[in-house]
Amino acid sequence: MGRRDLFRIEMKVEVEFKDFNQFYKEYTKNISKGGLFIKTKNVLKPQTVVEIALKLPDLPAPMIMVGEVVHSLDPDTAAAHGWDPGIGIHFIDFKESAQHQLEEYIARKYTVEPAARAPDRRQDTRVAVRLRVKFPSLDVLQHDYSDDISRGGIFIQTRKPRKIGDRFLITLVHPETGQELELPGEVVRITSEDPKAPGSVSGMGIKFFDVDETMHKRIEAFLGLDFPASADF
Repeated sequence: MGRRDLFRIEMKVEVEFKDFNQFYKEYTKNISKGGLFIKTKNVLKPQTVVEIALKLPDLPAPMIMVGEVVHSLDPDTAAAHGWDPGIGIHFIDFKESAQHQLEEYIARKYTVEPAARAPDRRQDTRVAVRLRVKFPSLDVLQHDYSDDISRGGIFIQTRKPRKIGDRFLITLVHPETGQELELPGEVVRITSEDPKAPGSVSGMGIKFFDVDETMHKRIEAFLGLDFPASADF
């Protein structure tokens, strides 16, 4: 039995990119970070496991991967904010051989698709490492929001902080809905526990970057349990 057979797949979906440039933009925003945003009016509930057949231009067969829905944006909510409805999927079974195939495919197509070379503002801030932050309660989430998140950052308590300047993706996990919000962050401050200072803790201060007004609204919606999905992973 293969690893993929261990998942209870609830639905199979087909995603086709007829244009390489369209796929390349999706790759740099989402797929390279381990996920995919699918525009659709037929949204699925978070934690739904789906099998994805990814069809790309000039590839003879679709690439098969398994993912889990981590957030969804229904048509009504999307229309209210001027966004596209759809579902955000995080890959839970994406073979390393498939990743190599994608990289080789992109390298080959990139040399003959000039439009794909247009600069992408997010390419300079793209990071590969992920850090999940799951809040134990809604009160803690709201407290952290009022203290840090609303100011564009978050403090993570840890005995093994990263170095100042390190960048990674912060995935905030809602304590009640289980839905996720992903933000790029950079370590800007490190603290150490001081036995002589009651209440001091070891940890690191993270500053979010590449966060615009739209993302601020999504953060507030995430806090209010009405979670509009981001098209970017």
